[in-house]
Amino acid sequence: MPVYACRVSDSNGKIEEVLREAVSEEPLARELASQSLFVISIRELARGNAGHSLRKRYSRKVVGELTDVLTLMLGSGLSLKDSLEVAQTVSNRSAGNELVTLLLERIRKGGTFAGALEGAGSSFPSVYRGLVRIGERIGSLDQVFARLSVYLRDEKKLKERLGTALLYPSIVLGVALMSAVLVVTVLCPRMRDIYSQIGPGMAGKVDSLITSLTSASAVFAASLIGAVALVAGAARARRKAGPLAVRIDAFLLRVPLVASFLVQRELLNFSFAMETLTASGVSVDEALSEGAGATGNKALQKEIFEIREKVMKGEHLSTAFSRSSLFPPRVARWMGIGERVGHVEKVFGQLRSYYQQEVEKWLHRLLILIEPALIVVLGVVIILFVVFFIVPIFSLYGNVL
Repeated sequence: MPVYACRVSDSNGKIEEVLREAVSEEPLARELASQSLFVISIRELARGNAGHSLRKRYSRKVVGELTDVLTLMLGSGLSLKDSLEVAQTVSNRSAGNELVTLLLERIRKGGTFAGALEGAGSSFPSVYRGLVRIGERIGSLDQVFARLSVYLRDEKKLKERLGTALLYPSIVLGVALMSAVLVVTVLCPRMRDIYSQIGPGMAGKVDSLITSLTSASAVFAASLIGAVALVAGAARARRKAGPLAVRIDAFLLRVPLVASFLVQRELLNFSFAMETLTASGVSVDEALSEGAGATGNKALQKEIFEIREKVMKGEHLSTAFSRSSLFPPRVARWMGIGERVGHVEKVFGQLRSYYQQEVEKWLHRLLILIEPALIVVLGVVIILFVVFFIVPIFSLYGNVL
């Protein structure tokens, strides 16, 4: 995501420069305005010119350990500065110690903790930075970090389960591909040497077989490389943001099977952010601005900003969500319930719990379907092996007899 250097002025006339990541300048300007910051100038930083700290990405493990320490320290009544100093002494990882030192240095210079996190670039998720920014403003950092600690822990469990589910089929497919490569590069040439002793005609047939197998392998490899290049190009276009990134993410939300998981995962993050923000007393329109950053899908981010604009013009939250083509009808129905009872934050809590369960169900189904899907894939590989290798060999053997 692009990084912008923003020169802003607060309500007291204090001017400062902050670094922010955003999809584009327009939503960034709206976000700053919602935080009572008057924008003087916005300048996009060239890649690599955002400072050393922005170029380095710290692992989620380091971020998670820092979050757990700060949750404990802030919950014990220590100030943020004292908590970071304690974290600096207990951190036994060089990367963790370096990160804490970076944050402490910026705070000692008079900067805010949210600004220090912005200086750490993409190491901290957007929802993380947004919640810290709000928590620092309303004085509830201890509650924010308690929620963030749970959020990162759940996210880690989700990634570990997904990685475990994909590890076994990846190994099997990798072994199958390596076997195919060995057949073409090792076994086929040795067959040619054996059949060439029978006669030149047999050697020619073996050469024809090798050529067919090589061509088939080349087509498969080219298709695989093309697919990888397409995915890499799309991922690079998404990182650059802009209209193309929005169109790519909108397409992903319509891909069968994949779209279901993506929507549920994004709505889980969005509901978590909205629950935390509204429960802390943040207004709905401001929470929508921060909650948009919790979603990694650019199309959903754009949709949330459009919903926020409608809400600021006086439209009901449930009506704005019901007119969206990207959000499921369930969200609008629950928004209507929240507006009737006057507890929107509880509604977001219900949505977070629902989508947490849906994501876990999706992973459970994936784990169940992996084994039969793997059997089908291996069956197809075996059939192709028989058609392109075993059958031609028996044909050659029949010619010999």
